[in-house]
Amino acid sequence: MALMGECFVIEPYSFKEAVQKSVWIDAMVEEYNSIFRNSVWDAVSRPEDKLVVISHWLYKVKQAAYGSVEKHKVIFVACGFSQVEGIDYDESFAPVSRYSSIRSILALSAHMGWKIHQMDVKTTFLNEMIEEDVYIEKLEGLQTFDHESHVCRLKRALYGLKQSPCAWYTRIYKYFTGLGFTKGEVDANMYHIAVEGKLLIIVLYVDDLILTGDD
Repeated sequence: MALMGECFVIEPYSFKEAVQKSVWIDAMVEEYNSIFRNSVWDAVSRPEDKLVVISHWLYKVKQAAYGSVEKHKVIFVACGFSQVEGIDYDESFAPVSRYSSIRSILALSAHMGWKIHQMDVKTTFLNEMIEEDVYIEKLEGLQTFDHESHVCRLKRALYGLKQSPCAWYTRIYKYFTGLGFTKGEVDANMYHIAVEGKLLIIVLYVDDLILTGDD
């Protein structure tokens, strides 16, 4: 439930509740299409000797600065708490810059009169493949395959998986360094590059990026 002005916007708690309203159906279709375009998984027969991770839809109302509804957002997530360390994943950490780094860069930008731009990466975790053999229950509402006999074998990272933030960090690190950026020595989630004497700084906070510099 999200607050909007003096009233509440109801966020569904279940798929059954969400399908009662067209805005949530449209949002689920958008999320599924994103998953389909990114070829996130293959439908396979349910394995007998493997853990199958639980999955569910997550419904959120994104609000603008003054409380109006900006977007109805739906994310299909894996319930990572059902994964077993050492079997389903090895490492789990998120690329989160230090608050002190963020404050320092914002203060520097204000002092130097630099412009600041903020952006977020859409379908962040779908940008990277996963190495582990992970199976999840299929999307609720998707009737293409039999629910009992088929599951989804993941090819890409998915929200909720323990290894997804780590996979995203690997992907964005390779991307930035491939462009010539240097990773910060004190904060591993801050990158900088100088081109023809012009400086660009990027601060990474999971899927949110702060960009600033003198050009």
